[in-house]
Amino acid sequence: MYKVFAGSFKSRENAQERIGFLRSKGIQSFIVATVISGETWFRVQVGAFSIQENAEQRVTDIKGSTGINAFILAENVSSPTQNPSSGPIDLNPTSILGPTQLSAETMNTYVRSINPNAPLLGDFYKTLGEYYGIRGDVAFAQAMHETDYFRFTGDVRNGQNNFAGIGATGGGARGASFPTREEGVLAHLQHLYAYATNAPLPNRYPLVDLRFRLVNRGSATTWTALNGKWAVPGTSYGQSILNLYKRMSEF
Repeated sequence: MYKVFAGSFKSRENAQERIGFLRSKGIQSFIVATVISGETWFRVQVGAFSIQENAEQRVTDIKGSTGINAFILAENVSSPTQNPSSGPIDLNPTSILGPTQLSAETMNTYVRSINPNAPLLGDFYKTLGEYYGIRGDVAFAQAMHETDYFRFTGDVRNGQNNFAGIGATGGGARGASFPTREEGVLAHLQHLYAYATNAPLPNRYPLVDLRFRLVNRGSATTWTALNGKWAVPGTSYGQSILNLYKRMSEF
């Protein structure tokens, strides 16, 4: 794989600023954290290609539209069932709570293989999932299930940043809207947190899930326990999420 990066920073905030600048130019990107000589660097990735010429064309395009000197790193693709940082990937998770095993890059690459216009939300699901102790990678699979791979073919519309169907109760109800993609992911994970545990919500981020207090706290600690709760009747709702997650893990 030839991965294209438009910057590498010691500060995540600087990397996020670069992402904001690229977004203003219509270029989607995401952060990949890597350790070099014992120091963590935050790289801003703008593409990954199996053909070197395509990666080189991406570098040229980035330079022409932004003035940024992007660079290419060639990497081998690791086994889909092995995560270098956490060992073998669990292909059959049950609990909503737990470590996020798939990388942001894996999530983004998988969804873009199905919907090339999908937003790059992997970094939000990984970072916020790790903060709340929720399987952010499985939550990402849930978001793909809810939104038809972010094509928004149901009641929720693109632009609402509602990736979990929060408040979309059927009959054409559009559900909640959030001002940014990050806040939409935050609401999704907060809603899962409400179902998964009775513990107080950690307070680094504001409560943006307006239906948080409507949930019977701790009533669904597993993905299949969401059947009939998150989705009604939803008799195979959780199983559909886990099947999608497994396909993504094996991609």
